[in-house]
Amino acid sequence: MPAAAPPPLRLHLIGSSGAGKTTLGRALARQLGLPFVDLDELYWEPGWQPVSHPELARRVAPTLALPGWVIVGNYRATTEPHVWPRITHLVVLDLPLPTLLRRTVWRTLRRGVTGEPCCNGNREQLSRLLHHDGVVRYLLRNWHSRHERQQRLHLEPALAHAQVLRHTRTPPVHQLLAQLHHPTPTPP
Repeated sequence: MPAAAPPPLRLHLIGSSGAGKTTLGRALARQLGLPFVDLDELYWEPGWQPVSHPELARRVAPTLALPGWVIVGNYRATTEPHVWPRITHLVVLDLPLPTLLRRTVWRTLRRGVTGEPCCNGNREQLSRLLHHDGVVRYLLRNWHSRHERQQRLHLEPALAHAQVLRHTRTPPVHQLLAQLHHPTPTPP
């Protein structure tokens, strides 16, 4: 009798700006043949207008109803009650602040110079690089508390059903795929 197929993977990737969530998530979805959702694309309306968390939950619900998927983004007010109960794996990209700052500044500069759209067609402006509401200042304001919390997520009762994979460097896709198929305990 043939072995039963493994259950579909439902992956949620979180981490600070510049951690590589979107790049890694897209690569994983492609390799696994799963739908991919970047919550930034659902949360931001044109002109950088945010939607409410109930609206974000409504927008992600069709994906959550599928057997497998890869979702990237934080948005705790939406993901913890709606995404986390369905995940098989939480991939935590908990990178050092200097790495995140370097990546975030370069990404913002690249997007500002090239006009590359992001977040539902919005565009980053170089004039806002260090603005108090800009992504760099947001990263600086939130990194420490996010880092502290991410170190303890494997203890979170709401994640008892899922495997938490915490990385302090963005892992290569092949390494993460191996972890998904051959789980190892997450170190504290």
